Amino acid sequence: AQELEKRTKVKARVVAHALEELIEGSQNVIIMGHLNADIDSMGSSLGLYRFAKNLNKDVYIVNNKTGLSLDSFIETLEKQEEYKDILVDKNKALSLITENTLLIITDTHKKSYVEVPELLDKTERIVVVDHHRRGTDYIENATLTFHEAYASSAAELVTEIIEYATNDIVLNQIEAESLYAGIMVDTKNFTFKTGVRTFEAAAYLRKSGVDIIKVKKWFQSDLKTYNKISSIVNKAETIFETIAISIYDEEDKDANIVCAKAADELLTINNITASFVIGRLDDKVCISGRSIGDINVQLILEKLGGGGHITLAGAQVEGMNVQEVKKELIEKINEYFNEIK
Repeated sequence: AQELEKRTKVKARVVAHALEELIEGSQNVIIMGHLNADIDSMGSSLGLYRFAKNLNKDVYIVNNKTGLSLDSFIETLEKQEEYKDILVDKNKALSLITENTLLIITDTHKKSYVEVPELLDKTERIVVVDHHRRGTDYIENATLTFHEAYASSAAELVTEIIEYATNDIVLNQIEAESLYAGIMVDTKNFTFKTGVRTFEAAAYLRKSGVDIIKVKKWFQSDLKTYNKISSIVNKAETIFETIAISIYDEEDKDANIVCAKAADELLTINNITASFVIGRLDDKVCISGRSIGDINVQLILEKLGGGGHITLAGAQVEGMNVQEVKKELIEKINEYFNEIK
């Protein structure tokens, strides 16, 4: 079902105050997003970094590697002195965590999808902030959970937490910009899953000094990537009259990003109500699904072990090649239409 936006912000206020208490009672704070971090994961991590730093704690963000979508942003971030030592890899994170560390998971709630799953076993003090629909593999032993599927992004939820902090929090420009970018990218420029609270969060961040042009430049495609996307769009075929499917055949460590961008691009074509792009990612096959809301891509990709939202979903399939996955996907789309008749 379509998520209903909650107009009351009572929960955000309660979570903000509970999070402050947990941070104050912790030795240090480690923030962790999901594998192949995107700007929503990184932006919400930076927002939570400032929230915890405001309470005078040592704070670290786990970031093993970034994909194509974050290269430009990380480059900008690491030029600033304050952030040089806060991004830590797996080994450093494991050496920093203790029983009294507060581990904050953002932009995912799945044990298998966090950047370093081993950290979950090292402490029982865990906080989860996420906006994806709950899957079966969720983190069960979290001390505090702020899990709202109506929200556009984790960045929106973190912005509300910051607004309700007991002490006024002054975001650095890059922190405000990364949160704004997280909202912007996850809503496809304020088109999908954008509620009243999304705009309120964006307005709050705009007041904190966001340079919108700079944010846009972080996510411009280079010519090589744009050509890849054009080629994928060019090869697309239509099934059931309004669903576009295409395949990205190249060996590419950023295949998931390219597929996602191509799926977005296919939706701009007249009469296309849903799009799926299949690509190879290491020894797996990844699928990016997008829709304008008429077709629930989440339900389709859940049948292949994935998940997401009505208009935006993804899946990774093991043990099959690209053509086999395409065939399986068409079968699952068939099943979906039979179920909703």
